[in-house]
Amino acid sequence: MQNIFSKAFDLRTSDFDKNQRLHPSAILDLFQVVAGEHANILGCGIEALAGKELLWVLVRTKYLVLKQPKMFSRVVVKTWPLAPSRVGFQREYLMENEAGEPLVKASSDWVIINSSTRRIAPASNIYPEGLVHLEDKSFEGRLSKIADFEVTDNGISVIPGYSQLDMNGHVNNTKYANYVLDALNPDMEEIVEFQIDYRHEVKSGERLNVYPCRLGEKAFVKGVSEDGELKFMAEMLIR
Repeated sequence: MQNIFSKAFDLRTSDFDKNQRLHPSAILDLFQVVAGEHANILGCGIEALAGKELLWVLVRTKYLVLKQPKMFSRVVVKTWPLAPSRVGFQREYLMENEAGEPLVKASSDWVIINSSTRRIAPASNIYPEGLVHLEDKSFEGRLSKIADFEVTDNGISVIPGYSQLDMNGHVNNTKYANYVLDALNPDMEEIVEFQIDYRHEVKSGERLNVYPCRLGEKAFVKGVSEDGELKFMAEMLIR
């Protein structure tokens, strides 16, 4: 059973910002692709789970940029799942250049929910029998929940539309990174480390107020609905 999956990608102009650095949304998108393809190979992809009224839900992702890739270069993205806990799944990632040099390492937490009740389902019997789980982690321990902060900035307002939705009917996880950057406006600075926690799903037409907070090299951003529900939190190291 294939416990590690890798896929090569040719990076496009649209994957980079004005400073020729990979967009956070592009990094998250590459991870999303390999996670989905690997889950499909393992027999627990979107269609397989849909037949059981189950859905994968991403809880949080954290990545660290070790070295920026060059525009139009080819990268290889690898992913592997760790052994699941009672209800949680942890999946690791590594992006390398063609020479095998590490560029970005990352980790993500997932749960599975019932598509009808939206309740979290047990993690047992999801991965196939005989799958040997690797123990290699991108970060020590489990990913920590990002703490909330007091708003001191007017922030920005966004209204997600149809183009930002995925097949689950809510805003795709990669799109939140664009809200984060638009609120923070880092300009010439480089985002070295990025973590985003997904607290509650966001639907089309649901207005979000997105607030930034800077504390030296640390930056925080959160998205809040009009009725005050916290939708997501992001934490970054910026240099």
